[in-house]
Amino acid sequence: MAKVILDEVWGPLNIWAEARGEPFQGQVAVGFVTRERMRLGYFSDGSVTGTVWRPKQFSWTLAGDKQRQAVLDVDDEDPRYRTALDAWEESASTDLLPRGTVLYHADYVRPGWAKSDKVEFVRQIGQHLFYRLKKEA
Repeated sequence: MAKVILDEVWGPLNIWAEARGEPFQGQVAVGFVTRERMRLGYFSDGSVTGTVWRPKQFSWTLAGDKQRQAVLDVDDEDPRYRTALDAWEESASTDLLPRGTVLYHADYVRPGWAKSDKVEFVRQIGQHLFYRLKKEA
């Protein structure tokens, strides 16, 4: 039972941490990426908790990240958290991004994986650029 409760919390908290300053569609898209990682087993054990807390996947989960404690202390009545919760729920049925979209980054950084020939850019929403894995021929 506890795992289910944790899964219900970590999805919205991940959105809050990663995209609370983004438009609602951007928050939904971050939720979608988490769900796609779960569905595909991409750096995921298939659970929300195991996906969000997979080492080095989401910056806020790193021990030294400045916002980590703020995320862990968020009040569930905070309007931004409520929005993240709504975005998490909507991410289960959105068509904002194509299937296989499992990566994103802010537009002010350029991670090495974004240059890989194994990923393709699919869309920018707010300040986040979203990518999916290329299908193998």
